[in-house]
Amino acid sequence: MTAYMGIFLIFGDFDFGAVLYHIDMGVDGGRPTVQGNRVVFLVLSFLGFLIPMLFFKKHDRRFKVIDPLIAIILLVCNPFFWSVYDFYYGKKDLTLFENYVEPPLQFPNGVTKKNIVIIYAESTERTFAEIEHGEQTFAELSQVASTGLEVQGLRQVANTGWTMAGFMTSQCGVTLQPRGLYRGNNYSRHKDFFTGIYCLPDILSANGYYTEYMNGGGRNFAGLGAYLDSHHFNRTTHFDDYKDLVGDYTSYWGLYDDTLMELAEKRIEELHQQKHPFAFFMATIGGHASTGFPTQTCKANVPQGNLSGMQFAIKCSGYHIQKTIEILREKGLLENTIVVVHNDHLIMDNPHSDELNTFYRMNYFTALGDGIEPQVIKREAAMFDLFPTILELLGMNLPDGRAGIGRSIFNPNKNMMEELGHGGLDAAITKDRSLREKMWNEKRPELK
Repeated sequence: MTAYMGIFLIFGDFDFGAVLYHIDMGVDGGRPTVQGNRVVFLVLSFLGFLIPMLFFKKHDRRFKVIDPLIAIILLVCNPFFWSVYDFYYGKKDLTLFENYVEPPLQFPNGVTKKNIVIIYAESTERTFAEIEHGEQTFAELSQVASTGLEVQGLRQVANTGWTMAGFMTSQCGVTLQPRGLYRGNNYSRHKDFFTGIYCLPDILSANGYYTEYMNGGGRNFAGLGAYLDSHHFNRTTHFDDYKDLVGDYTSYWGLYDDTLMELAEKRIEELHQQKHPFAFFMATIGGHASTGFPTQTCKANVPQGNLSGMQFAIKCSGYHIQKTIEILREKGLLENTIVVVHNDHLIMDNPHSDELNTFYRMNYFTALGDGIEPQVIKREAAMFDLFPTILELLGMNLPDGRAGIGRSIFNPNKNMMEELGHGGLDAAITKDRSLREKMWNEKRPELK
């Protein structure tokens, strides 16, 4: 029970799948920021329960009979107990497996292969635009969205609520189903990642794209390196590759967004000089809960006004993203190029959690570039629906708009969120066993 309370107090509401996943894959390179008053509350609560228990056990013989009963009651009341039971022994649900569709691996003949830049903006959920001072907080990201396609209604479903899950669900069209803790192949768990399915970089690489990932944080956090090594990235760079360059100007999690964006601008310019199409992925850090990491550039150039520190960090991320897009456009580097910007997951526990939770929270997604007219699509969807959406934006023909367990935003037929509802989809995800086995244990044919 104490463990459950501790995780809840640090991260807020969380997926049990996230706990299993991080136990399995590790948390090297991660540093959750913890509010001191919550640690004090947790410790005092634990001691307030433990000390009387020990006292009565020592001085009252009747307690020797009651003690086991209390332990059983606490176990049964512990959410972790039921989560573990449901994960390993609950009724299986085949919904995900039966709805999984292998994505096409080749673009149609005659398709102009467009470059793509995908920016994962840490925790910049669209709900920030709705709370007090939201217009100021989200001004830059709203302006970016106004120049292209914006999707409003992207919900966070089970097993998509942390950074790696956010990456996977939009790149692979599936939720990040944890493997569990006892498996025969446990010793090699950090070497292979989703060996049974094809993801976006696999498909693009098979079509002649040069693929690259630039990360402001650490390579080894939560299995990121294993994923990158398993899915046809030509080049990956991380915090450790740049720390000598930036010196002491770093945050808990790695590079500040102004440093990262400057590096990305230079690299994209270099990639444009190559003769083949490229896919450039990058991940920011500035919006990370619980306080955010606004940059020196923002502190010097962007008025904070009445914004809290967390809101200012979200605004700062938007400022750097907007500025980078403008620089790329001015240099002619957005020709034959699509830029996609979306958050990785809803923000975790922070000073605005209560206010954010008064709304039906939604993620942020926008795509802009050649052939994309400004429009807003309001539709209930999950983040795994972005996988087929991005493929269609690049010119892929998808039967019925489907790839992975997602359905393109552009397809008029119902997606899984619309068919099952939020609660029904969460239940199907948490009770899945078959798609999890396919993703982790099958071996897909190697692409040439």
